[in-house]
Amino acid sequence: MKLHHLLLLTIISLIRPALHSQIQGTWHSNFQVAGKSLLMDLQIEGVGRDGSVVVSIPDQPKLKPQTMEEYALFSDSLWFSWKMIGLTYAAKLQGDSLVGTMAQSGLTWRAVFYKDVQTLKEVQGKIQDPKAPFPYLEKEIEISTAKKIKISGSFILPELEKSSAFPLVIMVSGSGAQDRDCEILGHRPFWVLADHLGRNGIASYRYDDRGVGESSGKFESATQVDFANDLVAIIQYFKKAYPKAQIYIYGHSEGGMTALRAAVQTNHISGIIEAASVGTSGAKVLIDQQYLIPKAMGFSHEESLWNQRLYEKGAEIALNSNNSTFTKAYKEWLTQVWDSIPSKLLAGASQDDLQAQMTAFFNTDWARQFLAFESKTYLAQLNLPFLVINGSKDVQVPALSNQEGFKKAMSATSLEKSTFYVLEGANHLFQQCKECNLSEYATLEQTLEPKIMTWVTSWILAQP
Repeated sequence: MKLHHLLLLTIISLIRPALHSQIQGTWHSNFQVAGKSLLMDLQIEGVGRDGSVVVSIPDQPKLKPQTMEEYALFSDSLWFSWKMIGLTYAAKLQGDSLVGTMAQSGLTWRAVFYKDVQTLKEVQGKIQDPKAPFPYLEKEIEISTAKKIKISGSFILPELEKSSAFPLVIMVSGSGAQDRDCEILGHRPFWVLADHLGRNGIASYRYDDRGVGESSGKFESATQVDFANDLVAIIQYFKKAYPKAQIYIYGHSEGGMTALRAAVQTNHISGIIEAASVGTSGAKVLIDQQYLIPKAMGFSHEESLWNQRLYEKGAEIALNSNNSTFTKAYKEWLTQVWDSIPSKLLAGASQDDLQAQMTAFFNTDWARQFLAFESKTYLAQLNLPFLVINGSKDVQVPALSNQEGFKKAMSATSLEKSTFYVLEGANHLFQQCKECNLSEYATLEQTLEPKIMTWVTSWILAQP
């Protein structure tokens, strides 16, 4: 009996190191999510709390390998949470592969890791992506701005418009680091719109934000004023290169705010298209959306109100503090209310985690300019025609309050010359939506509702 027991222990002792060695080492994955093909590597050592999980992104060399602080590591499975970006992964060993599920921002997808190094796979385009032949010229144009930052973008010039007066639309993207196509979750709405305009005899210029793609500079330190200065420089460039061009600005979301800031600095704009943009103020839009977004994601009325309160207080403190005093003021308030915040809303975040998140968002020059922005300040100075379009299901920039804001704040001349549309059933990206929350953006096949392109094109061609 003792011999059998000893033999069993010997077998177990041989099996465990073998299992450990299977999960240890370097693993490689290539997966597709939200229209992008991504590479990820895992370096796994040991098991239990004596082990470690290090994540690296091979195709993003500027991002240093990240050691996971929250993880569970067993002989045949693992779980980790990359808190900085809100990503989780749970997987089990299946043969010579790690097979599991990743989740981030409401999206989930299958991710398989292998011992062999992986390469990026070609991503299938969206159904509305433009297709050849293209009846227009397209070329790269690089423009120097006032601060010696070079902005790169794509200029589409229809063949028949080379030497005559023609309409030119400059496209300005919304919040966040955006490339010239305004690519988000595999969709490229600016490319789709530019192609449609080009096929209808309308020129366009879409560009990478400073510090993004081929444009130089640092996006992280840029402010709303910087973005407006870039736009003014772009307008000046095209007016000099094509004096007869009628220049229109298409500003999506925050891009519409940028358009207003630029419009009061130049008389070279023929009209502005405010697409899902702010007709009230930056602070009001932020506070409104921070109730609507969680509510659309399934949080209760009380939980959504608490989320709104966290941002409302952050906005209040940011507008009445500076970079050196914000953190202390917000921490004092957060400490007072911490025990009352619904646990579901926190999703395991500590008070320090939430403090860091709010400080990173609010305690910047960009945030203070965004919050202090009031559309009426600029609209009162302009006598331009506007095309104002909003989606009825937009939870980021609510349609009715912002359309009303534009109408109330416009000069009488502008109001008489302007057109207003609400696209029924559409979200912030002008997709026809079902759940109409942020996580649905990637699952929808439609990039841009065709009515938007028709409205924009017809409005521009109808201008005198």
